[in-house]
Amino acid sequence: MSSNDLGAQSAWRGWLLLGTVTLIYLFLLVPILIIVLVSFNDTNSIAFPPTGFSLRWYGDFFQSDGFLSAARFSFQLAILAAIIATVIGFLTAYAIVRFAGRRRDTLQSLVLLPAMVPQILISMSILLAMNFIPIPEFPALLAGHVLICLPFTIAGIIASLDSVDAQLESAAYSLGASRLRVLLEVVLPLVAPGTLSALIFAFIVSFGDVYIALFLSGPGMTTLPIEIYSFVQWESTPVVAAITSLQIVMIIVLGLVIERMVGLRRVMRF
Repeated sequence: MSSNDLGAQSAWRGWLLLGTVTLIYLFLLVPILIIVLVSFNDTNSIAFPPTGFSLRWYGDFFQSDGFLSAARFSFQLAILAAIIATVIGFLTAYAIVRFAGRRRDTLQSLVLLPAMVPQILISMSILLAMNFIPIPEFPALLAGHVLICLPFTIAGIIASLDSVDAQLESAAYSLGASRLRVLLEVVLPLVAPGTLSALIFAFIVSFGDVYIALFLSGPGMTTLPIEIYSFVQWESTPVVAAITSLQIVMIIVLGLVIERMVGLRRVMRF
């Protein structure tokens, strides 16, 4: 086979791969685009294609006490869960990376196990535990959110710690620094971008949770996903599409922040 034939075959395979990837991304992204377009519809029904352009449904969301109250509660819960999960995740990741030794793979698999367990099982387990242990509803809900966020914070922070030279810590110890001071003044600044990325990712996971909140939320503790779920059972208007579009924008913005943090971490390596 001549070099021209090899080049043509290689180019054909490249175009085939590009076409396949493009179709996959279209399959994934087109439904999201449809939701965004529906949110600007000027009719009371969820219809596509839109018959007109209107910001009415975004206004309805910001004027709805129920949706706004649920959004505030989801935001506060997600922030609190993300902070707790990041603190626990940082300490856990540091212990695994620096002290686990040959048992690192086993311990890492164990701490990441909640990511492989269906959230509905975690929810039911905590709900059953509440029958035997007098746990108030909000701490139980918070514990469930922390649990589902932990694997993501641990995995992200472990990746950051792997890029930190342990000799820097040894040098600080040799100068008389305590372990806590080394942790706060040497390790933490070096992994700060990765830790912040883990915090943001944990916030996204907690904010979008349905199963934990469905089983464990009580009166006055309705999250935004549960409020949406309750709303669509009785009504079907594009306000749900507007809320979903706002969440998509929030996730995109936070994703860009994570990308910048990861990029900053890569720059700091050099």
